Amino acid sequence: MIRQRWAVAVLAATLSGVPLMADPPKDTRAAEFTRTKKLKGKVTVEAKNLPLKEILLDISTQLQDQKLGIIATEYDTGVSGNTRTSLEVKDLPAEEALDKLLGSLELGYIILSKEGNAHDGYLRIVKGKARGYEPGTEPKDVAKPAEPKKPDPKPEVKPETKPNPKPATGDEDEIAAGVKLEAAKKLIADEKADDAKKVLKYVVKFYPKTIAAGEAKKLLDDMK
Repeated sequence: MIRQRWAVAVLAATLSGVPLMADPPKDTRAAEFTRTKKLKGKVTVEAKNLPLKEILLDISTQLQDQKLGIIATEYDTGVSGNTRTSLEVKDLPAEEALDKLLGSLELGYIILSKEGNAHDGYLRIVKGKARGYEPGTEPKDVAKPAEPKKPDPKPEVKPETKPNPKPATGDEDEIAAGVKLEAAKKLIADEKADDAKKVLKYVVKFYPKTIAAGEAKKLLDDMK
Protein backbone atom coordinates (compact mmCIF):
# COMPACT_ATOMS: atom_id res chain seq x y z
CA MET A 1 0.00 0.00 0.00
CA ILE A 2 2.84 2.40 0.90
CA ARG A 3 4.58 1.67 -2.40
CA GLN A 4 1.36 2.30 -4.28
CA ARG A 5 0.86 5.67 -2.59
CA TRP A 6 4.47 6.66 -3.32
CA ALA A 7 4.05 5.67 -6.97
CA VAL A 8 0.90 7.78 -7.21
CA ALA A 9 2.75 10.72 -5.64
CA VAL A 10 5.65 10.35 -8.08
CA LEU A 11 3.29 10.19 -11.05
CA ALA A 12 1.33 13.23 -9.87
CA ALA A 13 4.48 15.26 -9.33
CA THR A 14 5.84 14.26 -12.71
CA LEU A 15 2.66 15.19 -14.54
CA SER A 16 2.39 18.51 -12.73
CA GLY A 17 6.03 19.40 -13.31
CA VAL A 18 6.68 19.78 -9.56
CA PRO A 19 9.94 18.08 -8.49
CA LEU A 20 9.87 15.82 -5.46
CA MET A 21 12.03 17.10 -2.60
CA ALA A 22 13.90 14.53 -0.61
CA ASP A 23 14.06 14.82 3.17
CA PRO A 24 17.24 16.58 4.36
CA PRO A 25 20.00 14.24 5.57
CA LYS A 26 20.01 13.54 9.29
CA ASP A 27 22.36 15.72 11.34
CA THR A 28 25.53 14.24 12.77
CA ARG A 29 25.77 14.34 16.56
CA ALA A 30 28.03 17.40 16.47
CA ALA A 31 25.71 19.26 14.08
CA GLU A 32 22.66 18.34 16.16
CA PHE A 33 24.41 19.57 19.32
CA THR A 34 25.19 22.89 17.62
CA ARG A 35 21.62 23.26 16.35
CA THR A 36 19.70 22.15 19.45
CA LYS A 37 22.03 23.16 22.29
CA LYS A 38 24.64 25.78 21.41
CA LEU A 39 22.42 28.07 19.38
CA LYS A 40 19.81 28.04 22.16
CA GLY A 41 22.24 29.57 24.65
CA LYS A 42 21.52 33.23 25.39
CA VAL A 43 23.98 36.03 24.69
CA THR A 44 24.30 39.76 25.27
CA VAL A 45 26.27 41.82 22.76
CA GLU A 46 27.00 45.52 22.43
CA ALA A 47 29.20 45.98 19.37
CA LYS A 48 29.54 49.05 17.18
CA ASN A 49 31.39 49.06 13.88
CA LEU A 50 33.46 45.95 14.66
CA PRO A 51 34.67 43.20 12.29
CA LEU A 52 32.15 40.41 11.87
CA LYS A 53 34.66 37.82 13.10
CA GLU A 54 35.13 39.69 16.40
CA ILE A 55 31.40 39.77 17.10
CA LEU A 56 31.12 36.06 16.29
CA LEU A 57 34.03 35.39 18.64
CA ASP A 58 32.22 37.31 21.40
CA ILE A 59 29.12 35.16 20.91
CA SER A 60 31.25 32.01 20.88
CA THR A 61 33.04 32.98 24.10
CA GLN A 62 29.73 33.56 25.91
CA LEU A 63 28.45 30.15 24.85
CA GLN A 64 31.73 28.59 25.97
CA ASP A 65 31.31 30.21 29.38
CA GLN A 66 27.90 28.51 29.59
CA LYS A 67 29.67 25.17 29.00
CA LEU A 68 27.97 24.81 25.63
CA GLY A 69 31.25 24.88 23.70
CA ILE A 70 32.62 27.31 21.15
CA ILE A 71 30.96 28.19 17.86
CA ALA A 72 33.63 27.55 15.26
CA THR A 73 33.07 29.35 11.95
CA GLU A 74 34.39 29.40 8.41
CA TYR A 75 33.58 31.76 5.56
CA ASP A 76 32.24 30.90 2.13
CA THR A 77 33.79 32.32 -1.03
CA GLY A 78 33.13 36.05 -1.27
CA VAL A 79 32.38 36.46 2.44
CA SER A 80 34.88 38.28 4.67
CA GLY A 81 35.12 38.11 8.43
CA ASN A 82 36.65 41.59 8.36
CA THR A 83 33.40 43.23 7.23
CA ARG A 84 32.46 45.78 9.87
CA THR A 85 28.99 45.86 11.37
CA SER A 86 27.13 46.48 14.63
CA LEU A 87 24.94 44.42 16.91
CA GLU A 88 23.11 45.16 20.15
CA VAL A 89 21.13 42.37 21.80
CA LYS A 90 20.41 41.48 25.42
CA ASP A 91 19.79 37.98 26.77
CA LEU A 92 18.75 36.69 23.36
CA PRO A 93 19.19 33.11 22.03
CA ALA A 94 22.33 32.88 19.92
CA GLU A 95 20.37 31.81 16.84
CA GLU A 96 18.30 35.01 17.01
CA ALA A 97 21.41 37.10 17.61
CA LEU A 98 22.94 35.53 14.50
CA ASP A 99 19.75 36.28 12.57
CA LYS A 100 20.06 39.97 13.43
CA LEU A 101 23.82 40.11 12.90
CA LEU A 102 23.93 38.33 9.56
CA GLY A 103 20.60 39.60 8.26
CA SER A 104 21.89 43.17 8.34
CA LEU A 105 24.70 42.08 5.99
CA GLU A 106 22.45 39.93 3.76
CA LEU A 107 24.33 36.87 4.96
CA GLY A 108 23.28 33.53 6.39
CA TYR A 109 24.83 30.42 7.89
CA ILE A 110 24.84 26.70 7.34
CA ILE A 111 25.57 24.16 10.07
CA LEU A 112 28.08 21.72 8.60
CA SER A 113 27.11 18.10 9.11
CA LYS A 114 29.89 15.82 7.89
CA GLU A 115 30.63 12.67 9.88
CA GLY A 116 34.35 12.29 10.52
CA ASN A 117 35.16 15.73 9.13
CA ALA A 118 37.22 18.12 11.28
CA HIS A 119 34.68 20.89 10.59
CA ASP A 120 31.65 18.83 11.62
CA GLY A 121 29.30 21.08 13.60
CA TYR A 122 30.93 24.32 12.35
CA LEU A 123 28.99 27.30 11.02
CA ARG A 124 29.73 28.30 7.43
CA ILE A 125 28.89 31.96 6.83
CA VAL A 126 27.37 32.34 3.37
CA LYS A 127 25.66 34.92 1.21
CA GLY A 128 21.87 34.82 1.30
CA LYS A 129 19.19 33.96 3.87
CA ALA A 130 20.25 30.44 4.94
CA ARG A 131 19.51 29.78 8.59
CA GLY A 132 21.24 26.55 9.50
CA TYR A 133 20.38 24.49 6.41
CA GLU A 134 21.50 24.37 2.81
CA PRO A 135 18.87 26.25 0.73
CA GLY A 136 16.17 23.83 -0.37
CA THR A 137 16.90 21.23 2.34
CA GLU A 138 15.07 22.89 5.23
CA PRO A 139 12.68 20.55 7.11
CA LYS A 140 9.03 21.29 6.50
CA ASP A 141 8.54 22.53 10.07
CA VAL A 142 11.34 25.13 9.78
CA ALA A 143 10.07 28.47 8.50
CA LYS A 144 12.26 30.43 6.10
CA PRO A 145 12.90 34.00 7.21
CA ALA A 146 11.04 36.36 4.88
CA GLU A 147 12.90 39.44 6.03
CA PRO A 148 16.19 38.91 7.90
CA LYS A 149 15.92 42.24 9.76
CA LYS A 150 12.62 41.26 11.41
CA PRO A 151 13.10 38.59 14.10
CA ASP A 152 10.58 35.79 14.17
CA PRO A 153 8.48 36.32 17.33
CA LYS A 154 8.00 32.59 17.87
CA PRO A 155 11.51 31.80 19.15
CA GLU A 156 11.04 34.43 21.89
CA VAL A 157 8.04 32.54 23.25
CA LYS A 158 9.46 29.10 22.67
CA PRO A 159 12.87 29.13 24.45
CA GLU A 160 13.01 26.61 27.24
CA THR A 161 15.97 27.61 29.37
CA LYS A 162 15.38 24.90 31.95
CA PRO A 163 17.58 22.26 30.26
CA ASN A 164 20.55 24.65 29.96
CA PRO A 165 21.37 25.08 33.67
CA LYS A 166 21.48 21.31 34.13
CA PRO A 167 24.98 19.87 33.76
CA ALA A 168 25.50 18.00 30.54
CA THR A 169 25.77 14.24 30.97
CA GLY A 170 26.96 11.27 28.98
CA ASP A 171 26.89 11.78 25.25
CA GLU A 172 26.43 15.54 25.51
CA ASP A 173 29.71 15.87 27.42
CA GLU A 174 31.47 13.72 24.85
CA ILE A 175 30.06 15.70 21.93
CA ALA A 176 30.90 19.08 23.46
CA ALA A 177 34.42 17.97 24.40
CA GLY A 178 34.95 16.49 20.93
CA VAL A 179 33.95 19.71 19.19
CA LYS A 180 36.32 21.75 21.35
CA LEU A 181 39.11 19.25 20.75
CA GLU A 182 38.69 19.59 16.99
CA ALA A 183 38.77 23.37 17.37
CA ALA A 184 42.05 23.06 19.28
CA LYS A 185 43.52 20.86 16.55
CA LYS A 186 42.59 23.47 13.98
CA LEU A 187 44.34 26.13 16.05
CA ILE A 188 47.42 23.92 16.20
CA ALA A 189 47.32 23.49 12.43
CA ASP A 190 47.06 27.26 12.10
CA GLU A 191 50.16 27.59 14.32
CA LYS A 192 48.21 29.24 17.14
CA ALA A 193 49.69 27.14 19.92
CA ASP A 194 48.82 29.46 22.81
CA ASP A 195 45.15 29.59 21.85
CA ALA A 196 45.12 25.82 21.31
CA LYS A 197 46.54 25.21 24.81
CA LYS A 198 43.75 27.28 26.36
CA VAL A 199 41.09 25.19 24.61
CA LEU A 200 42.84 21.90 25.46
CA LYS A 201 43.13 22.87 29.13
CA TYR A 202 39.44 23.79 29.10
CA VAL A 203 38.57 20.29 27.81
CA VAL A 204 40.71 18.62 30.48
CA LYS A 205 39.24 20.77 33.27
CA PHE A 206 35.54 20.68 32.42
CA TYR A 207 35.25 17.30 30.66
CA PRO A 208 37.78 15.15 32.59
CA LYS A 209 35.96 11.85 32.08
CA THR A 210 35.62 12.07 28.30
CA ILE A 211 37.71 10.39 25.64
CA ALA A 212 38.49 13.82 24.24
CA ALA A 213 40.03 14.86 27.57
CA GLY A 214 42.52 11.99 27.34
CA GLU A 215 43.55 13.06 23.85
CA ALA A 216 43.73 16.70 24.98
CA LYS A 217 46.18 15.72 27.74
CA LYS A 218 48.40 13.96 25.21
CA LEU A 219 48.39 16.99 22.94
CA LEU A 220 49.30 19.24 25.86
CA ASP A 221 52.19 16.94 26.79
CA ASP A 222 53.44 16.98 23.19
CA MET A 223 53.33 20.79 23.15
CA LYS A 224 55.52 21.22 26.24
